[in-house]
Amino acid sequence: MPSAGSALAASAPPPPTPLQYSTTAIERAYQENSAVLGEPAGITECRTDSYPCWRTFTTGGIYVLGPAQQPIIVSGAIYQKWNTLGGLFGGTVGSPVALMDCDAALDCQQRFYDGTIYARSTGPAILVPGKHWIYSHANELGWPLADPTCSSGSTCTQTFERGLSYTRGNEHRAVTYGDIYTYYKDKASALGGPFGVPECSDRGCSQHFERGQVFSSPRLGTFTMTGAIRAFYLSYPGPELGWPTSEEQCGLPGGGCLQHLEAGRAYWAPVVGPSMISGGIMSAWHSLGAETGSLGYPLSKEYCHAGLCYQRFQSGAYLVWSPGAGTHLTAGAIGAKFERYVTYLGGPTTSRETCGLRSGGCLQQFTYGRMYWAPGIGAWPIRGGMETRWRSTGAENGSLGYPTSPEYCRLDGTGCVQYFQGGQLIWGTGTGVEGGYAPA
Repeated sequence: MPSAGSALAASAPPPPTPLQYSTTAIERAYQENSAVLGEPAGITECRTDSYPCWRTFTTGGIYVLGPAQQPIIVSGAIYQKWNTLGGLFGGTVGSPVALMDCDAALDCQQRFYDGTIYARSTGPAILVPGKHWIYSHANELGWPLADPTCSSGSTCTQTFERGLSYTRGNEHRAVTYGDIYTYYKDKASALGGPFGVPECSDRGCSQHFERGQVFSSPRLGTFTMTGAIRAFYLSYPGPELGWPTSEEQCGLPGGGCLQHLEAGRAYWAPVVGPSMISGGIMSAWHSLGAETGSLGYPLSKEYCHAGLCYQRFQSGAYLVWSPGAGTHLTAGAIGAKFERYVTYLGGPTTSRETCGLRSGGCLQQFTYGRMYWAPGIGAWPIRGGMETRWRSTGAENGSLGYPTSPEYCRLDGTGCVQYFQGGQLIWGTGTGVEGGYAPA
């Protein structure tokens, strides 16, 4: 004897077929929307007895895309545009996926599987292709002004009220809008196509293009960085020099170019490449004639260590800034040794060398000691207790003469030695007064 449950299951009516369900749903939707759809132009049909199902009218159509799904109406100018694009089967944008959305002015838009069609009451319907990626930027772009324009290289652009969409092939999709778009309209040929979308913060917005990057700030304006200056700028930590405040300016000595930044300048010149300069070092460099002076262009960027900052220039000289001492120049043979002994001597405390010493020698004062140079000997540093002991012997005028090496110390801290023209000074634990010195 069959159970009660099986009897109920046997007596349940079969689910409606797609045609049965769609016919009922479409008739109900037509009764509510006959004014925009016009007279019937056919009967309800389904694709091989499966979804989608549809019925066309003189000014629109009703479509059911799946079981128990709400019918979707396509009508008016959007319907006409959609039909010219191939309609439901084999068309450019495929089936509708959302109801028509209209505002008080009867400007309407409707999303399809692979695009959105826009129709204003005062103009033709316009297609915006693509799976809703561009649609997600509708607020920034505004209304489309024309259908996409495509080149033979599969590159397509489309203009909007406040922006532009750009696609190349199936992968490269981008939009630009706002102040960057206003700027881009006059520089499109130089910049090429955009990438991605504008990236914005409290400072402003920036966007990458094929041949540069645009920075747009309400406070600073809108400018492009390109080429080697841009690449170097993007690699610069921070970047603490801020955003550009001018376009790149070329025609400098030696074929150089510069671009002003919020807190400094970016330079490029043949042979020396890109560089950036700022702060006290930039001020001192300008006082010496900048790129037209004896130092030439800056090289690379400013380096800082233990509160001291320095930058090398085309001539080989350094400008060094240190707390309390300010910015000073070290050049020539003494300057050539600066970077090697920067942690040992610190920065220069004067930009002037004292020359006219014995045998035509020179010295420069540094924070922790001095650097001496003499013909045939070269430049060598000396500081601390070693310098005190050496000076007690008469310094370069005494029996030891000029230093001929730096100070060498054992790793365990038990001894140091420095060589001079006339001998050496040694300090070590257990070393007596004779032949040694007490460290400072």
